This record gives sequence, C-alpha cells and structure tokens, in this order.
Amino acid sequence: MKRGLGYLWVLTLVLALAACAPAEPPDQPEEEEPLRLESLSVELSRAGLSEEELARTVRELPGTLQEALAAQEVEVETVTVSVGSSPAATAQAVREGGVDLAFFPAEAFAALEQEDPPRLILTAGDGEEGAMAAAVRPDGGTLEDGDFAVALAAAVNSFLSENPAFGPYEYAPVETG
Repeated sequence: MKRGLGYLWVLTLVLALAACAPAEPPDQPEEEEPLRLESLSVELSRAGLSEEELARTVRELPGTLQEALAAQEVEVETVTVSVGSSPAATAQAVREGGVDLAFFPAEAFAALEQEDPPRLILTAGDGEEGAMAAAVRPDGGTLEDGDFAVALAAAVNSFLSENPAFGPYEYAPVETG
C-alpha cells in the first residue's frame, strides 16, 4: 500500500510540475521586413498647374513622398521628381521605363496604346472630371506589388490636400484579379 501511495505521490508531483512549467509561446507571426527601394523616379504631368506649383512640387515632393512612404513601411533611399511636358509625354516616359512611377490624368492613361502599356496601380476620381491615375513601368517588379500600391495610396492621400499636382480625389489601389 505504501508503494502505491508513493507512486501516486510521485505522479501528483510530476503533474504539478508539468502544470507549472512555462507553456510554449504561441507561434509569433514573423514581422515583415519593410519594403526597401534604392530609388524611385516619379514623373508628374503638367495638367494645368502653374509654373510656381510645379516648381514647389519638384522641390518638396521628394522629401514629402519619402517620409510618407516610410510611415507606410516602405523605405526609399532616393526619390526624384520630374515633370512631363504633357500627359502623353508622361505616359510615354513610364511606358518606356524612363521613370518608375507616373501620375497623370486618367483620360491620358485611357488613351494609351494597348501594346506594352504601363501598369495601372492607383486611380483617383472614378471617372469624374479631374480623375487621375498612377502607373508603373510595365516591368515594374516590386512596384507592381499590391502592397506597394496600398502603401503608395496611403502615402499620397496623407499629403493630397497640400499638393494640387495629384488632383482633388483620394487615391485607391486598382483591384487585380
């Protein structure tokens, strides 16, 4: 009987220790690394902006966009901004890969030739007057990723009211699929 009680006591002790042992931590989701780009070249269309508005945009947008993207966990080492002479020129620059990303009137995007067009990633205005589009070069790689489009829309929308170069409407990623 003593032996049976001894086994029972040892079993109770083992169970008590097992209950007190730290549980294995639940699987922690791995933190995603921020998206990192060495450079991002952006071209805007003149689209009725004054010389003063364009000069201010070219001067201020690189830092503003870099900071806004960083807030969305997209790190860009260098941002450059240029202005196309017309919406068609801006569309051509992005289509041919001379720039990574272009913002221009949606009607200019719609008028592009269908052969190797730039990839539309954002829209603003949903067919309204002044609707805008953002597109990346056809071989945009990381820039074609939906996560980049979401981050870019949030970044641009964060300073939209401060810069008329982007039009009056909030940007939204283009749904694919």
